[in-house]
Amino acid sequence: MRSFILLLAFVALAFSGCGGAAPAKGRQPVFVVHGKVTYQGQPVSGADVIFKSESVERSAFGRTDADGNFQLSTFGSNDGAVAGKHSVVIMKSIVAAPSTPEAPVESQDYVPPGFEKVKPTVAKAERGLPAKYAKVESSGLMAMVNEDGSPNEVNFELKD
Repeated sequence: MRSFILLLAFVALAFSGCGGAAPAKGRQPVFVVHGKVTYQGQPVSGADVIFKSESVERSAFGRTDADGNFQLSTFGSNDGAVAGKHSVVIMKSIVAAPSTPEAPVESQDYVPPGFEKVKPTVAKAERGLPAKYAKVESSGLMAMVNEDGSPNEVNFELKD
C-alpha cells in the first residue's frame, strides 16, 4: 500500500507541471479584445468578426451574440488578438430554410414524404450586411490592439 501511495504521489508531481498558461514557444502573445457591432443603429447578431493582423500572419475570430457583442479568439476561446494594427471584416449570412412544394392531401398533386417527384429547393444564403464589409479591400474597417494593458474595446457602427 505504501508503494502505491508513493507511486501515486510521483505521478501527481510529474503531471503538475503540465498545462501551464504561458504562451507556447514561438507563439505571439494575445490581448483580450471585445466590442459591439451595430448596423443602422441596431445590434447585429450572428455576424462573424475577423481581425487580420497587418504585422504577423495571424487572424482573430469572433461571433456576435444577440446584443451584437463579440469577443475575439486566436489560439483559444476568447483569448484575444495579437497586438498591433488590424484590418477588419464583418460578415453575416442569412440562410433561408429549404422548401419542398406541398399540396393538400386530397389533391392529385400530393406526394407523400419520401416519394417526392421534384427535388427540394436548395437553401440559399443571403448577405445580412452590405457586401463591402466582407472584404479586407473594401470594408474600410481598422482596429488597433494595445498591449499596454488598456482596454481593447472596439465598436463598429456599420452603414449602407
